[in-house]
Amino acid sequence: MERKEFIKNCGFACIGGTALMAFLQSCASTAYFAQTALEDNKILIKKTEFLTTKKEKIKKRKLVLVKSEKFGFPICVYKISEVEYSALLMQCTHKGCELQPQGSFLVCPCHGSEFSNKGVVQNPPAEQNLLTFKTTIDNENIYIHL
Repeated sequence: MERKEFIKNCGFACIGGTALMAFLQSCASTAYFAQTALEDNKILIKKTEFLTTKKEKIKKRKLVLVKSEKFGFPICVYKISEVEYSALLMQCTHKGCELQPQGSFLVCPCHGSEFSNKGVVQNPPAEQNLLTFKTTIDNENIYIHL
């Protein structure tokens, strides 16, 4: 293969790879914004917000998002176990970009920082963990203490 043809093929491979990644990211399930109520400086979320019905089967969500007027960024609530939830402000601690949920972690689209579902930095350039909120539960609800 000649050098010119090799460079051309590599260019097409890079463009194709980038297009494929964009397509796969767009196919990822979109995050769900939960219905909430605000009372006594706590956000109330029904535990049933973590359930969805598809084709007559009940499926469990790993996370839900909560709109937050107070902070200007959404709050991501992960279900860690039946009795543990984590609530994280979706603002990157590096440059302040809004994070995107990717399964069990959050990714910054600006510079690539990654955070665990408990808000711990997994991949720089961010050096500080995310702002987290205390959560409590009862039989039917999850409470995010602001």
